[in-house]
Amino acid sequence: MSGQLKRSLRSSKHALFAAALGAGLLGTTSPARAVEPWSDADPQGPPTRFPLGASTGFRGGAEYRANATAIRPLDLNSVRERNYGVIEHRLRLDAGIDWEDKVRLVTSVDVLDGVLWGDNGTRDDAVTPTNGANVGALNPNTAAPCVALRPGELASDPSSYHYGLCSASPLTVRRLYGDLVTPVGLFRIGRQAFTEGASVSVNDGDGRRNRFGFARQGNSADRILFATKPLEAFKPKAERDKSETRGTFLILAYDRLVTDNVQRFADDLHGWITAVRWLEPTHRLGGDFEARVFHAYRWSKDNDTGVSAFGGRLMSKLGNDFHAGIEGSYITGATREVGDAVRVISNDPSVVQDIRQLGARATIKWDQRYYSLYLEGDYASGDSDPQTRTPLTQFRFADDTNVGLLLFKHVVAYQSARAAAAGVSVLRDLGAPSYPLEQVATRGAFTNAAAIFPQVDVRPFDNFLVRGGLLMAWAPARVIDPIASLQRRDGNRLDDDLVNFVGGRPGRYYGTEIDMRVQYRMYDHFIADLEGAVLFPGDALQDANGDAVRSWLGQARGTFFF
Repeated sequence: MSGQLKRSLRSSKHALFAAALGAGLLGTTSPARAVEPWSDADPQGPPTRFPLGASTGFRGGAEYRANATAIRPLDLNSVRERNYGVIEHRLRLDAGIDWEDKVRLVTSVDVLDGVLWGDNGTRDDAVTPTNGANVGALNPNTAAPCVALRPGELASDPSSYHYGLCSASPLTVRRLYGDLVTPVGLFRIGRQAFTEGASVSVNDGDGRRNRFGFARQGNSADRILFATKPLEAFKPKAERDKSETRGTFLILAYDRLVTDNVQRFADDLHGWITAVRWLEPTHRLGGDFEARVFHAYRWSKDNDTGVSAFGGRLMSKLGNDFHAGIEGSYITGATREVGDAVRVISNDPSVVQDIRQLGARATIKWDQRYYSLYLEGDYASGDSDPQTRTPLTQFRFADDTNVGLLLFKHVVAYQSARAAAAGVSVLRDLGAPSYPLEQVATRGAFTNAAAIFPQVDVRPFDNFLVRGGLLMAWAPARVIDPIASLQRRDGNRLDDDLVNFVGGRPGRYYGTEIDMRVQYRMYDHFIADLEGAVLFPGDALQDANGDAVRSWLGQARGTFFF
């Protein structure tokens, strides 16, 4: 993929689908971490500070993960290259050094993230093998799975794409920032997490919070952030609470999200965030209380882009047994970018499209000594009209905020990735100014769906967990392939031309998924996970013949952490 195409995709992603708008909060070196009811508290708290001298301290962490995944089949509608099986790495190294815990320098680096085990290259692939014959392999390379065009096939046809191999980056710097703690508040400057924890819009990707599956790199921004406790200024000096775990916090942040041409200002994408957060570790009815509201705004002179996100969350423990939470985000605004690109296919006039997207999640959990009952509800608005004359209404959860193991993380991700690759090929051939249809690829995110997800945890003895869940998901808007539907339009009406990602009639029921997880922890530094899922597909995943077969997933993971 060319550098110009990568920049276009990145600009489209940030300018349009502002589900990544979130409230930047205090972050990973701060103990201001409320327990989320929808997440596993793993690790339990922030890293320990180790003194290196009279005034200098160090925080650090290391985690190595090896994960094996097998899916049979991944493609529910074809007999060609149906299955999927990989073993992959990831090493994460976190480090922070400080002076009196007032001046901090923090970094987080991922090594071999998603890189496959073994020497995976062939002479026809973009990935170079390390040996002349497979039987003589002595060293691995750095390859990762990606959606690629089969040689000699039609680039505008989604069925021409499959999982091939791409060269992977051996090292990714995901965080690098400095903190300055002053009498008036905290200043944080650099590449930092969009938010703390796992929300519907953004996810920091830290730790092992997902109840099923795992997170990858999370969401980061190049940002200048200021956080303070404004109400403390009105209290007598002796009564002021300087802690980062209790009280009301005001957070302000400026983001530079996209810088393309360094000699132009109009194509830069900027962001501004205002957030208020109230934390109470204990209260009369329980503990781990958090209330949060935020507003985020993104703007760019190019494409007449102006996007706002409003949202918040409320969560708390009630007594010793119940833990509940609700959060949501509403995105509104307008942009010309999608319309300018898609009109090369539809021949519609260039218009500024409105944006109206809604995502939400609510959970309640009842904990007992040997078991827990958990109920989750998720919602992300959809869009079944790809025409530029209608608003953009499809909301997308953060990629690392998992909902289940198989349906959204793999099956819909694969179907939509092939459709997106075909759509980008069409736009490129027609000379479109940008490629926003890359966003059709969900990358495993929960989108255009309403789901009910009851779960149960059983803990027969210490360090052993058995978890089961039943995921049922519907689409608020019919599931369609927007580019294929526009290409089929033969008149003023579009309803009779709509197709889903595999060429079938658009449906609303994704299917029913049964998830299982067995986990064993050893020595406080190793976790073994075994996960499985079976998907009974609904009409949203069926092809033109009404066919979609049952799918199975097995996943084994070993995690070493310090």
